[in-house]
Amino acid sequence: MSVRGPGTIAALCLRCLVVLAVVNVAGLGIAAVAMGKGQTGSGLMVALVYLPYALLVAIVPIGVVGFPAGLLTAHLLADERREWVHVLVFALVGGVLSVALFAWWGVLGLAGWSWVVAFAEGVVGAGGARWWTGRAHARKVRWSDAQGGALPWGRIGA
Repeated sequence: MSVRGPGTIAALCLRCLVVLAVVNVAGLGIAAVAMGKGQTGSGLMVALVYLPYALLVAIVPIGVVGFPAGLLTAHLLADERREWVHVLVFALVGGVLSVALFAWWGVLGLAGWSWVVAFAEGVVGAGGARWWTGRAHARKVRWSDAQGGALPWGRIGA
């Protein structure tokens, strides 16, 4: 399946932003509750207060670095037909770019969990967005029963 081209990669970048927003709001809400900063409702409120900041921080690197990296990655994977390979490669590229950007900005400490969190942000954002984009693209493409049955996830749609 072909998930390439500037329009498709731009949609992938927007999906990456949505995935990161959902994951970060959930993570911040859980962290606020776990740290004892209040009830479940106030933990969600803390997460929603930080959401605009998180989106503003994420939108620039996704647009400036993620978009060209996505175009290059999709081009390099043009001959690969296995969807899971695309998702895995996008996830790894996202993780490496996330760590590189955070290190360049001086956000990461020399030790601790910050490297793991930065890598996980990139993996979840880029990998999740690539998986979502592939699923959305598969729904648009009309598959025969034989083609759909051969897909790892089976035939999608009618």
